[in-house]
Amino acid sequence: MEEKSGDFAIIDVSDVVQQNDGVVKKIHEACSTYGFFHVINHGVGEAVIEEALNVNREFFELPLQIKEELSSDDVHKVVRFGEVGGGGYSRDFLKLYAHPLHQFLPSWPSLPLLYRERMGMYATEVRKLTIQLFGAIVESLHLSETHLKQNFEQGIQILGVNSFSSCSNITTGVFPHTDHTLITVLLQSGPGLQVMDRGGSWKNVPQLKGSLHVLVGDHLEVLSNGLYKSVLHRVPSCSDSRLSIASLQSLGMDEIVEPAGELGNERRYRGSSLRDFLKHLASRDTRPFIETLRINPMES
Repeated sequence: MEEKSGDFAIIDVSDVVQQNDGVVKKIHEACSTYGFFHVINHGVGEAVIEEALNVNREFFELPLQIKEELSSDDVHKVVRFGEVGGGGYSRDFLKLYAHPLHQFLPSWPSLPLLYRERMGMYATEVRKLTIQLFGAIVESLHLSETHLKQNFEQGIQILGVNSFSSCSNITTGVFPHTDHTLITVLLQSGPGLQVMDRGGSWKNVPQLKGSLHVLVGDHLEVLSNGLYKSVLHRVPSCSDSRLSIASLQSLGMDEIVEPAGELGNERRYRGSSLRDFLKHLASRDTRPFIETLRINPMES
């Protein structure tokens, strides 16, 4: 019997590692129904998670002038701090390129003093998890187990850290969006995340102790030729201070993701890369990125 938390599947990663019967089917159902599921027994240590959350709290508590040294409007920057406000949503964020780690780590914040060590450990462990999950997702699409395996393992990992501070006169949160990724693994310090179901209703995501959340991104929708849909999600408001860390996994900067040929002769999406997404982001085009990739924009 499939374990669930509310409407959402719970995937035991030990079943993925052991290739137990039924886990690939569960992943297929979760990806095609919501584009979202929880993972437990995921191998990311409890201490590693707590230290990552704590060191990011310390970062966002630093004086603004220190954080602003990392501020930039250039979406191509490998490290970028910013403050987002407007449209009823407000948050502070930090974006970090994280793989290859040795290449990007020297650019990460030097304060707090243990920031690079603790976030580097979290980045490494969550990336191992992401690789395991991607293999199972590829299998759930009935593709070869080696399909994009090396490309994914050598791809780019970006960490997106969001800080939502409690405030009586401002709504803190994240506006509705999908991720550009193949898959995103999300850690949140407390509840707040909502995802939209296929009927257009928002569903609260329960906070399940010890779990991480997995979200289907735009490029997985493309790869699956629409069989899996990138999940629209938001954080509508936060009454208490909240922190989230998203691990966003893509192929290499210029590697094209396109529908797998084994999934039908009629391609429903154009191929695109991470660089194409960054160009879209920089263009201020208000359309969701996935809409620009659909060959028939009326399809959803």
